[in-house]
Amino acid sequence: MRFVERIDLPVPPEHAWRVAVDPQVIARTLPGLERLEMIGDPKLREGARMRCVLRIGAAALGSELVVTEYTPDRDLVASGVTGIDLHIGLRIRPHGEGARVQVRMGYNPPGGVAGAAAGAFARPVLRARIRRMLRGMERIALNETARRRPPGPRRATATVVRAGDVLVRSGVVRPMRPDKVVAIARQLARWGATPAGAYSAAAVRYPGRLAIVDGDRSLTYGELDRRSTALAVALRDRGVTEGHRVAIAARNHRGFVETLVAVSKAGADALLLNVGFAEPQMRAVLDRERPTAIVCDADLLGVLGEGRGGSAVVVPRVVSAWDDEHPPVDGIRTLDELVVEGAGRPLPPPGAPGRVVLLTSGTTGVPKGVRRSRIPLEAPISLLDRIPYRDAGTLLIAPPLFHAWGFVNLLLAMLTGSTVVLRRGFDPEETLATIEACDVDVLVAAPVMLRRILDLPDDRRAAHDASSLRLTVSSGSALPGELATRWMDEFGDHLYSLYGATEVGWAAIASPEDLRSAPSTAGRVPRGVDLRVFDADGVPMATHRKGLIHVSGPTAETRYTDGTGLRERNGLVDTGDVGYVDDLGRLFVLGRVDDMVVSGGENVYPRVVEDLLAEHPAIAEVAVVGVPDDVWGQRLAAHVVLRDGAELDDDALRAYVRRRRPRFDVPRDVHRHASLPRNAAGKTIRRELAAIPAPTAS
Repeated sequence: MRFVERIDLPVPPEHAWRVAVDPQVIARTLPGLERLEMIGDPKLREGARMRCVLRIGAAALGSELVVTEYTPDRDLVASGVTGIDLHIGLRIRPHGEGARVQVRMGYNPPGGVAGAAAGAFARPVLRARIRRMLRGMERIALNETARRRPPGPRRATATVVRAGDVLVRSGVVRPMRPDKVVAIARQLARWGATPAGAYSAAAVRYPGRLAIVDGDRSLTYGELDRRSTALAVALRDRGVTEGHRVAIAARNHRGFVETLVAVSKAGADALLLNVGFAEPQMRAVLDRERPTAIVCDADLLGVLGEGRGGSAVVVPRVVSAWDDEHPPVDGIRTLDELVVEGAGRPLPPPGAPGRVVLLTSGTTGVPKGVRRSRIPLEAPISLLDRIPYRDAGTLLIAPPLFHAWGFVNLLLAMLTGSTVVLRRGFDPEETLATIEACDVDVLVAAPVMLRRILDLPDDRRAAHDASSLRLTVSSGSALPGELATRWMDEFGDHLYSLYGATEVGWAAIASPEDLRSAPSTAGRVPRGVDLRVFDADGVPMATHRKGLIHVSGPTAETRYTDGTGLRERNGLVDTGDVGYVDDLGRLFVLGRVDDMVVSGGENVYPRVVEDLLAEHPAIAEVAVVGVPDDVWGQRLAAHVVLRDGAELDDDALRAYVRRRRPRFDVPRDVHRHASLPRNAAGKTIRRELAAIPAPTAS
């Protein structure tokens, strides 16, 4: 049994060596290592001996190792001379501007059927542990680099110093050749702080690194830069330039990213359409935003309409690709055809950088547009300071890229030079298989996606090795406390939850420690964000007092693209949510102010009842809404999806709530569903549930 694992670290080889051969570091980062100590002479050199005890399952495997090869800062080889037949090799070489660390391991189990079975069991376990050890060494090496960073000028503000620390810790800022620094500065000056600027700068830093993995297709940063430039040239041929707008209606695949960057290079605005919109919503958005061109998946041509009767704009359409079910249509080109058309031709930079228009979910009416212009540096620093994204990671972005949560993670991947793994739709088992196949270390998801993964049968979930995951980040809708706890119990304490909205960006981030101590919290306010809770008259609320949540920050907007303004108070935007902050600075969100139910004079927040019902072992999904009541004004209606094989009658559900909440929190109506209606971002469509008539008495 032999295998090799490696990692590229953005630190000098001698620094990587000091970390990799430090027994204390190995003991902290290698799971199952119960003992590692030098025998006799403590100096590490050729001929040195050490004792190692490693636990695998119920067995504690011990071995005495002797160092057979030792070259400082380069090579170390040790072989077992007693105990288990173990062989370990460490090799460190310069790689780019950092170091490549490679670990080779060989283990010869005892002979016979039992030995073969033991070896088959041990190999994936050991391989996963070595991967985790290397990831741990990466964190330690980066932290030491940050601590050793030369101090800045005395006049530098604390904010600038802290920002530098965050960027160094995440690996975004590292030593770099002067010519690369100049080239990156030139790209940012040319394209600005936009998707075009971010990807062009990343192509200078990492031209050969994978940028996009899309099924069996992939693109390096250099290839993506060249293809998006050619696509921008072809779009300009069709009249797309500064001040224009291109609608993108596509699922998660490389065509979405190529188009986004190309539109940015052309200086136009990218309008990100929700592919889950019905035709009336899609037409309403197109009539309001008036794009110059539309790039879409082939199956969405019918939904986008042809502009008959003035109901939608008539503009050139480009499809991402044709397929067997959607053969070519005369007059409509594909992205690949436009790339060929524009290849090798110069692209003058735009006079002004383009922007990105994100749409609200439309759960309460026609979706509104929120314009994002240049990306302020404070925005990614705010996230990187609280969530440990790292340079050169591998992100599986499961939420739609047209949604704010998917989009912000795409931007972070650009900044950190990471590889983005995309799938056109979400399937829980395929997601686990992709994590294993692509060695994904960051899973970006929505709460409903995490629940669907956890609801897989145990054997199907266990069939996939997800040990490469070091970070799971969730947003897009409220994360129930029981779901957070279940996920961490299953996959480890690396779950972060982000609370925010399309209009304001992110407002609070919950760490694993926060979710363990207070599972229902939305988290703490990150750097660069101001969050306050006011009552209806604008009076600031004390801790533990409920009120309206208001936010300002680096990505908060005050107006929609149709010119209407958002509600503001003291320079902070009203999120439309009700909540409170506790004495430890943790935010708790009770729900939308529009969702609040007044029943018999009592203010009732459905979210509180939802969180309670979500903890019931028979309930897989739940939503609670307010409906009219002739006597009480309003009452609660619970909509539940039961787990397979589970039973729970209406009276038992009500009794479960009555034992824990006041009488006005008990749902009068109970509806059962095979699944809850959700939009493409995973949010429950509450207006559909509220329109369902009360159950008839049996």
